[in-house]
Formats: sequence, structure tokens, C-alpha cells
Amino acid sequence: MEIGLLELKRQLDEQYIQSEIVDNRFLKFKYIVPIGKFRGQEIEIALEATQFPLNPPSGPYIKPHLMPITGGGGVHPTGGIHQRNLPTPEWQYWSRPFSNWNNSNKNAKDYLAFIRTLFDFV
Repeated sequence: MEIGLLELKRQLDEQYIQSEIVDNRFLKFKYIVPIGKFRGQEIEIALEATQFPLNPPSGPYIKPHLMPITGGGGVHPTGGIHQRNLPTPEWQYWSRPFSNWNNSNKNAKDYLAFIRTLFDFV
């Protein structure tokens, strides 16, 4: 079991977010979108976080698909939406690096705040 996944799971548990480790690679949890176009919709988010908290998760995997698959390039909210079939085919990957990670507290709370910003569009 990857130590980073276990640490992220522990921190999510502290915030009363039930998560599950999948294939010793992903941590998934239910999430109710708090703002924006998808406000109120319950989705699942899966994160790869093998080097957490040294590095942030690579970007969220979202289920169900919320945005059209656009592939590489472009800008948020429509650019960089990939079909990766991970953890299973129902997921899409949003290439959204947390570029300010080194200036954050490097914890689950800060990463969840970052996730929230990804839904702040009409």
C-alpha cells in the first residue's frame, strides 16, 4: 500500500469524508459539487496520490463525465479533459495541476479547496 494514499485517506477521514482505496493506486470519495454549473450534483472523485503530501494528486478523475472529452491543450474549464479509463471506463481525467502546492499547507484540506475552485464556472 502506498504511504501517500494512506496519508491522504487519514486526512480525509479527519474531515469526515469517507474514502476508499482502489487498486492500491487511487483514493475515491463522493463529492457534492458546491458551486458553479454542476452545483448540488453528487459525483465521485478519484485521486492518484502516491507521493502525497510531498506532491499533490495529479488531478482529479471525475465520475460521471461532466465535461466533453477534449484531450490535451486548452484552458479550464474545457481544455485538458481526457478519457483515461482509470480507475474504470466511467471516469474522465481533468488535467488540473495544483501549481501553488509548494505555497500551501500541503494537506487534504488545501487540496479540497483547490478542487472546489475547479467547479467555479457557469
